[in-house]
Amino acid sequence: MKITALEPQTRHPDRYNLSLDGRFAFALADTLVLSEGLVVGQELSAADVERLRANAEERRLYDAAVRFLAPRPRSRAEVRRRLLTPHPKRPTPTPETVERVLDRLERLELLDDRQFADFWVENRERFSPRSARVLAQELRQRGVSRETVEEVSEPEKDEERALVAGRQRLRALSGLDYETFRTRLGQFLQRRGFSYGVARTVVRQLWEESGGASKDDDEDESGTGDDFE
Repeated sequence: MKITALEPQTRHPDRYNLSLDGRFAFALADTLVLSEGLVVGQELSAADVERLRANAEERRLYDAAVRFLAPRPRSRAEVRRRLLTPHPKRPTPTPETVERVLDRLERLELLDDRQFADFWVENRERFSPRSARVLAQELRQRGVSRETVEEVSEPEKDEERALVAGRQRLRALSGLDYETFRTRLGQFLQRRGFSYGVARTVVRQLWEESGGASKDDDEDESGTGDDFE
């Protein structure tokens, strides 16, 4: 096959459109064009074309992964799913090609499940606190290993997280009597995955912080979430 055209793309001048025997074949990075010494009129074997095509596909996937990672960190499993998502205008890449791209991203420290897990937990704790159990579920759903999940979820911080979550909710609970305050805040915290014991402690503390009198109720220390109903 003969190279009949090799032209830089208008929108991406670092990429070249390669035409073979008068028909567009695929796009290549300018670095590959230079390293391969590709020129118009050059004859390429079927093996050459297949190698260049594979390189072009890997570069396309790499660029797509970098764009996907730009807004925030992602797990390896999330990026894998993204790259393997079927597209109506191009064939689905092979798993082997995708894994090579993921390995490259990890070598360049653009992809790291531990960094992603740390980011996820920190973001949750700041804006929308959840219990360690819920955090673990969320991270596992995103493909993070059990070992990494156990390292970052830190169940001992649940009361601290529940206090942050509860304080974020206080404005919506202002002016309520204790029983209503207790029920609504307790249910809210349990929906975030916090245990009854943690929720009970936090409800009492935030009731006092919000100006309510200390409440010496007769709640059963071994009660369940039903006590918030």
